[in-house]
Amino acid sequence: MILSLIALSEALGLGPDPQAILRPLQQLYLELDRSLASRAAGHGLPCHEGCDACCHEAVFLSAPEVLLVMAHLLEVRTLTELEQLVAQMTTLSERFADELELLETLMPGAERDEVAARVAFRCPLLGGDGRCSIYSVRELNARTFGQSWDPHGDQAYGCGLTHQRLRVLPDQGRSLYDAREARRRLVAAVPGTERVHVYPWWFARYGALLLAAKSESSART
Repeated sequence: MILSLIALSEALGLGPDPQAILRPLQQLYLELDRSLASRAAGHGLPCHEGCDACCHEAVFLSAPEVLLVMAHLLEVRTLTELEQLVAQMTTLSERFADELELLETLMPGAERDEVAARVAFRCPLLGGDGRCSIYSVRELNARTFGQSWDPHGDQAYGCGLTHQRLRVLPDQGRSLYDAREARRRLVAAVPGTERVHVYPWWFARYGALLLAAKSESSART
């Protein structure tokens, strides 16, 4: 176990055993992916790997989801690449400093949604070809977006492309998996998933630990 990954887990408030967080999270993702695909089968939804329609706005994720993304990045990116990524995320955090501060204080609701909508940017985790570079470990919201239904709003949880597609279907997408149930399952299965924030916020605060973990890993090889 990379000691700095343990330090990252502890800094995120998740305890000294990263695998105790990552294992149940990955298992839940696997189960949800199957359920989402099963319920969406035959709908012809436009949301799939390679579509980046939702990757130009604020995406919220919790500390365990961040830990999984960072563990993956440690495996697939060089130190130089990670330094560039952290720098990009930090720049975005500074650019939207006022909005990110507000998001820490506002309760879920219309006002928070309005502030979140102002935090719009091209996700630095998108590759040059517009494909998600962390697709296999992407956060819950990215997995359910465009593939699920929000019963509270009585509408699909997705972008305009999804809504346009569902308008021509008899049930309008109501047979899709419940997006809020997916969130409830995450909170029940993985500690520390109650609090969420956007990627730049997390990387600006914990990016240095990510770089330290990569430096330690590189020194061992």
